[in-house]
Amino acid sequence: MSKKSTAPTAARSVTLSDVARLAGVSLPTASRVLNGGVRGSGSGSPEMRERVREAAERLGYVVNAAAQATAAGASRALTLIVSDLDDFGAVTMISGVMHAAEARGLSVSVRATRDDAAREVQIVSALRGERHRGVIFAASRSSDFARESAMARALQALEDVGTRVVVIGTSELPFDAVVVDNRAAAERFARSLCSGVDGRILIVAGPEDQVTSRDRVAGFRDGAATAGVRIDEADVMRVPFSRDGGFQAAALIAERVDELGLVAAMSDALAVGVIAGLREHGIEPLGRLAVSGFDDVPMISDLLPGFSTVRVPLEQFGEAAVALLVDETGERDGSRARLVELEAVPVVRPRA
Repeated sequence: MSKKSTAPTAARSVTLSDVARLAGVSLPTASRVLNGGVRGSGSGSPEMRERVREAAERLGYVVNAAAQATAAGASRALTLIVSDLDDFGAVTMISGVMHAAEARGLSVSVRATRDDAAREVQIVSALRGERHRGVIFAASRSSDFARESAMARALQALEDVGTRVVVIGTSELPFDAVVVDNRAAAERFARSLCSGVDGRILIVAGPEDQVTSRDRVAGFRDGAATAGVRIDEADVMRVPFSRDGGFQAAALIAERVDELGLVAAMSDALAVGVIAGLREHGIEPLGRLAVSGFDDVPMISDLLPGFSTVRVPLEQFGEAAVALLVDETGERDGSRARLVELEAVPVVRPRA
């Protein structure tokens, strides 16, 4: 039996990832040796640099001109990819990314996937033909293996041509990431919020395969149980993870309003939809029936003083993600190089 070759097949061109794999180094390390960068092609030990160059020569790797320009800082453009431009949380996150980029002399373009699996791959794939310093991928993630695998391949193809990638939010995507522990925050929130609720508690959440929503629901149910309140699966309402989804849920909530004491929406956008929908049915929330959210979008808490939620550091996501892309704060080691975890804090406000 012949020995299996470590070289890529002739069906595709050699990439920087192939070189890094053969040399036994991380992708950013191989990029600095061959393309230069903030720390220059002289970074690392002479033995390591020689190993990378030998791997490139053996595989026939040709340095990508666009990658060189990016590493040298010629590209001053970042792209932020979100699910929905109308989402309250996304708007706050976009603001944070833009402020962080502006402070570094970078420009930002924003693209929306509309939570469409095919569209998000098309958007990412199209970026390979453009010159970008980096891509911040903040679109909602799912537990669908095929969808996540397709996105991992598309994002890796971007890194292979020199565009760095950072993911915002919990996922299995193997890239630098900025996250919060949604489940732990939801658990702490429910422990404080559910004690003393007069009536049943209904959760309004996104689709079951939506990772953020799934984690928040699991944590909230755990926290409620700790507070002595059982929330059955039948009391978890799953709708689109948006303001319109909350509005849709309100019609069913209105039919049960007399038995409910709390509607716990798993995002502020869902909560706003629920509140607007209940008012359409002549029900004024935040009185006997409480409605809570998750994100603490400033505008919403300003308008609803008695609104309890979880403060997610949405603007800080932007600073942390941009820093990972351009400040060279660390180096990838293994399948996920760097993980920046920010804290989400429950905010329980007294109702008027």
